[in-house]
Amino acid sequence: MTSFNDDLNGANSESGNGAGERALRSDIRLLGDVLGHVLRSQFGDELYELEERVRAQTRSLRESPDSALQAALYKELDGVPLWSAVRLVRAFTIYFHLANTAEQLHRVDTMSEGQGGDDPLGDAFDRIAASSLRPDEIEAFARRLDVRPVFTAHPTEAARRSILDKLRSIHELLVERSLPGTPVRRRARIERRITELVEAVVQTDELHQERPEPIDEARNVIYYLEELFNDVVPDVVESLEDGFAAAGAQLNTGDDMTPLRFGSWVGGDRDGNPNVTAETTSEVLRLQNVRALRLLRDAIRGLATELSQSTHIIDVSDELTASLEKDRELMPSVYEQFMRINADEPYRMKCAYMYERVINALAVARTDDPPPGPVYVSGPELVADLMLMSESMRANRGGVVAAGRLGRLIRSATVFGLTLAALDVRQDSSVTNEAVGELIDLVETGAADGGFSNLPREDRIKRLTEEIEGSRTLQTPTANYSPDTAEVLDVLNVIRGAQDRYGGESVDTWIISMTNEVDDLLAPIVMAREAGLIDLRSDLARIDVVPLFETIGALRASADVMDRYWSIPSVRRLVELRGGVAEVMVGYSDSNKDGGIATSQWELYRAQRALRDVAERHGLAVRLFHGRGGSTGRGGGPTRDAILSQPARTVDGRIKTTEQGEVIADNYGTPELARQHLEMMTAAVAEASLLHTEPRHDDATLSRWFDAMAQISETAFQKYRSLIESDGLVEYFLAATPVEELAEMNIGSRPARRGGSITGIGNLRAIPWVFGWTQSRQIVPGWYGVGTALAEARSGGMADLIDEMFREWSFFRAFVSNVEMTLAKTDMDIASLYVSELVPAKCHGIYDDIRTEHGLARDGVLDVTHQDNLLDAFPVLQRTLAVREAYIAPLSYLQVSLLARRRREAAAERDPLLRRALLLSINGIAAGLKNTG
Repeated sequence: MTSFNDDLNGANSESGNGAGERALRSDIRLLGDVLGHVLRSQFGDELYELEERVRAQTRSLRESPDSALQAALYKELDGVPLWSAVRLVRAFTIYFHLANTAEQLHRVDTMSEGQGGDDPLGDAFDRIAASSLRPDEIEAFARRLDVRPVFTAHPTEAARRSILDKLRSIHELLVERSLPGTPVRRRARIERRITELVEAVVQTDELHQERPEPIDEARNVIYYLEELFNDVVPDVVESLEDGFAAAGAQLNTGDDMTPLRFGSWVGGDRDGNPNVTAETTSEVLRLQNVRALRLLRDAIRGLATELSQSTHIIDVSDELTASLEKDRELMPSVYEQFMRINADEPYRMKCAYMYERVINALAVARTDDPPPGPVYVSGPELVADLMLMSESMRANRGGVVAAGRLGRLIRSATVFGLTLAALDVRQDSSVTNEAVGELIDLVETGAADGGFSNLPREDRIKRLTEEIEGSRTLQTPTANYSPDTAEVLDVLNVIRGAQDRYGGESVDTWIISMTNEVDDLLAPIVMAREAGLIDLRSDLARIDVVPLFETIGALRASADVMDRYWSIPSVRRLVELRGGVAEVMVGYSDSNKDGGIATSQWELYRAQRALRDVAERHGLAVRLFHGRGGSTGRGGGPTRDAILSQPARTVDGRIKTTEQGEVIADNYGTPELARQHLEMMTAAVAEASLLHTEPRHDDATLSRWFDAMAQISETAFQKYRSLIESDGLVEYFLAATPVEELAEMNIGSRPARRGGSITGIGNLRAIPWVFGWTQSRQIVPGWYGVGTALAEARSGGMADLIDEMFREWSFFRAFVSNVEMTLAKTDMDIASLYVSELVPAKCHGIYDDIRTEHGLARDGVLDVTHQDNLLDAFPVLQRTLAVREAYIAPLSYLQVSLLARRRREAAAERDPLLRRALLLSINGIAAGLKNTG
């Protein structure tokens, strides 16, 4: 089907195209030709002719809008048999999967264009070395460096693992094919293998037959973590060590620093997900432990093959000798088994003992029986044994060997521990508030009568503080707790058990969503005390209670809440026991849904500055946890820009950020992508922490900019709220988007809405809110309100000031750039088809308003960026999106037709193929736009 490449050829002029882009086009052309061949061999010429006709007409409409042609195309698609519609949708969708695979290989996206060079860490450390920083300052930073990507699963990657595995194999074949000197015959075999895999993709169902369970989502995350263990993370951490050494700071991962850790919410996030129970959390932790132990087992076995140093030639440290004696006492059978052949090879003997501990732990994880012998009960315990060997080698002429395979294992074991990732537990504040109220009421009155919850807030704070500082136990063995309260207690017991078994680092964060006041944080501390995770009398603090501020009002109040919270002596003591670092999470998705993109971004920026100032006044270090999504409407955007645009001193070596399910494959899908992504992230953290410790501009300039941004935010907020509060908005949204149908797409375990039917945006989660707008190509959350705000600011005499802000203020530049990207993916002409065919006439005025605001936003961004067209400053990305549009548009036309069919047919009369075709169109548009929401 050579037509798959017609638009590609038209976009592939030599002007402005580098060798990398030409190579990308060549790979996409190959994959398009292969796909065309496979589809014709599988389904004959009929599909080819339909695809050709539809794509040619949508291309004509894109170049020259014509209402008559649009009506004719829509009529034709509305009459296409469902089996043919399914095949057509799949043809375009598979093309996007293949194109995404090629783009991942060549990295033609916003990460590589305008995001720094090919060696982000090297470039960052060159700038650090050239600064006036002293080696001791750099060393202090290295010791506190703490970068934590946290994987989530809402929604999980829309493409199935069965598809992703085949695409990964195609990626590897493209890499081999691109190597210089690959023989012609070998290239021919590679292309045959690619054809084989594409045929397998065509014959594989893209849709999950059943909605994934949290365990399934956990396996998906574990898949990526396992891929990082052996090569990617050791490479990234070694590059960090080399950078610090070049800047004058000599440190080793393991004993001096832990620069990188991974986290996960999969199996721990129970906020609004009834499918995540205490049992689920326990099982996910067990699964993570098994996978980590298998990796460690294999790594130790491989290490033993290399560490053949003999005491006939070298000495070993006294500490290692003592450790081996202790191991012999604990594991005599291992000594007897290996002493005969390894008597003079102490490092191999140490590996044998370590291997025994790991397989003992594996036996426990698999059977839950008592351990058959010594086991590792924490990651640091295992790392300590590895460090013992490393230090012995370095002291006895073995420094080069110590830095090799052993050093790489130390880096991986330090980062991944015994569970690969720390599992965060998240719960809504209302649940923990009700649980602690029930416990107190039952103890004091014998009935859960709501007495505690009805107290004035200040009284509740006082009582909770007394409970934290006191010694009475609130649990009673005969109490019949409500299911929610019993579940809270159960999950806390799971946390305590996991820490005992896998180490304190395995699960050490309890996030309280919808935090609005101090008592929202004190209640979970009391519950944690009941579970034995916190006890101030014995200086015990095994878990961080982390607030999540996620609405506009909560963000504005966050600094005041934390000021009063940190002023409580017992809370201060808890933070000190946790190392003096207080974690605070800020939410991008819900704040955007609440206040629009401009106000969300501005209030997040202000909240971070205010939280930094409050923490500094209290003498605390703060680790900000950024709950960012993949799309701009949920806080997405280029990683480097996002970090470097943070307010001064809000990073300071510590950052935690979500890696949302829909972008995990794009950031971690191949070792090369993962390495680049992690190096870019850590490089940006290093620069932000060491080179941007103070504002880049004087107070007077910042004051002018802040005032201007506050005005832009307020105008945008009022415009956005007028839209979402307008009569008919919910009806318009449900009609103009496939959000109701999204609930049927088995892409995640978490329900799409809070409660029952959608009665307002309040009970709709942020993810489907963005997903729906994105599918219909309106993408309102990414730009709405910005046009009016910029227009009013310019007409009010702020034009020069706005230009100055874009040139010189990284926050404003990143904000505008993210809006620009969203506008480039928005297509109001296609959106008009959704409206004309699906939306009641009484709601059409809402579309007219959205279209007008879109025009204002586009003009405003072009004025600010001084461009003639969106993305002129990023020509590769601009051309890439233009090519993609040729294939997204047919899917959109088909989706409108399918939605209309579904909605005019009674549920009992619907052909199952209709649901299938519709869900495939949702999948395809997500792949084409590279966003699910």
